[in-house]
Amino acid sequence: MFKKIACLALVGVAVASHGANAAQDSGTMAVSATITASCTIATSTLPFGSLTSTNAANTDVSTSATVTCSSDSPFNIGMDYGLNASGFQRRMASGGAFLNYEVYVDGFGVNAFGPVSTFGTANNYNSPSTGNSGANVVTIYGRIPQQTTPASGSYSDTLTVTVNY
Repeated sequence: MFKKIACLALVGVAVASHGANAAQDSGTMAVSATITASCTIATSTLPFGSLTSTNAANTDVSTSATVTCSSDSPFNIGMDYGLNASGFQRRMASGGAFLNYEVYVDGFGVNAFGPVSTFGTANNYNSPSTGNSGANVVTIYGRIPQQTTPASGSYSDTLTVTVNY
């Protein structure tokens, strides 16, 4: 008798568990990410050095800026006209005396840098449209044009260099 009851109990458990099927449902889940471009710029001094005269010839020098970008986004670089500008003429100052100079995008005396603007303008450095992730070294050309030599002194100016990306 005990075997019969145990056997019936087992059959009852099996039937009960078989009849209690779990229900299920499914849905979808969106997955997304946004890569945000980020660039920083580090500049170096434009070193014209020590001059005895500016009467005879242009003085040409170059330096570089490094633009480091997190993605392949294009960027461009522009510069303001400095603290001592007269209109669009960049000038270094020493007291009340001035020394004209210029900063060029693509060679000595070719296209002068201007404030950052839209991509494709000649007065900005324009990067390639892709391949810009990591460090990008950009050459900056400077010129003190032939001019009447100003009074002796230490001449300087400060430019704001902007990277647009």
